Amino acid sequence: MFERQVDLHRERFAYLESLKRKGSFEGIILPPTVLDVMQKLKRDDGDNSPWTLSQIRKALHDYGKEAPTNTEPPSQLKPLLDAADSVKVPFFAPTLPSSAETVIYRLSHSSELVDMGVRSHWWFVKDSTNKHTLYALQAVWSQEVPIVEAILRRAGEFLPQMGAVSIKIRKTKGGSFRLVTSTVPQTGDIVEIPDGEAQRKDWSPRRFKYGGRNFVWKSGRADGKSADGGLFRSFSWETLYETKRVWAKEGSRTGKMEDETIGPRLCWGEKGGGNGAAHSIYMVGGLDLQFREHLLASQLARLVRCSNPPQKDSTGVEMVSAGGKSILSLVEWLS
Repeated sequence: MFERQVDLHRERFAYLESLKRKGSFEGIILPPTVLDVMQKLKRDDGDNSPWTLSQIRKALHDYGKEAPTNTEPPSQLKPLLDAADSVKVPFFAPTLPSSAETVIYRLSHSSELVDMGVRSHWWFVKDSTNKHTLYALQAVWSQEVPIVEAILRRAGEFLPQMGAVSIKIRKTKGGSFRLVTSTVPQTGDIVEIPDGEAQRKDWSPRRFKYGGRNFVWKSGRADGKSADGGLFRSFSWETLYETKRVWAKEGSRTGKMEDETIGPRLCWGEKGGGNGAAHSIYMVGGLDLQFREHLLASQLARLVRCSNPPQKDSTGVEMVSAGGKSILSLVEWLS
């Protein structure tokens, strides 16, 4: 853990030294921190700019937690709270600026043995040039315990016990997976739920709500089939859409759902992608920082779990989270 921290600081120092030699810091790439997220969630009096998804999500969370039941909701929340069904909700995806530049993240992998039969896996998220580290996702694989959690850390605050997004990976009765994410500042958990989770094994379609809108991860394969990786299976990235309406598939006995999406795809990925990256993740321009962090955390957690399947579950944590200290906390202590 601490060696990784030193490496990131050395990388950052070398970059700043190169800008100093040039005599200009114009166009400097700044690693994200929690202060950036907090600033972008804040709304000043008289701010007439459009509300971001994460600002709406925070407002909904605060209103639901603090307001009495008879309190009139804020004006920006009324269209979401008063909607009779999902079709009446004001949709988000069509409002994105078509001219906004696609956000590109380059991914690379590293791992180290931290104890007998325990390996720490790292996925580093860099900018489009694949030079500047923005995030690092850590998950721990053990011979005895499946990967049931991961942490996405911001490079600007790369410390033990601190993460941009904490992810819980929960296997369902049918063999698929729920993802539960939480972040700082805390605005409630986000739960991504796969269709037919009691009977189906596929990770996707997987649905969640964010900022009062509904989203779905779908298989990124052209034929729509799952590609969740493993020792002998290929892995393909999922693609995110906003959904207009969702309904049960007629005649399905396994909980399959059908939906109508609206607007462009919002997030997708590919193997490789350029500049020496192992993988690349793309997001449509116009998504706010905290929403992008959730999408990164979700996709990287799926990647690290699918790429490192368990040998066994000797402690029985697969269906229920383990009590006491987390595996990641234990590894930080060991390192």
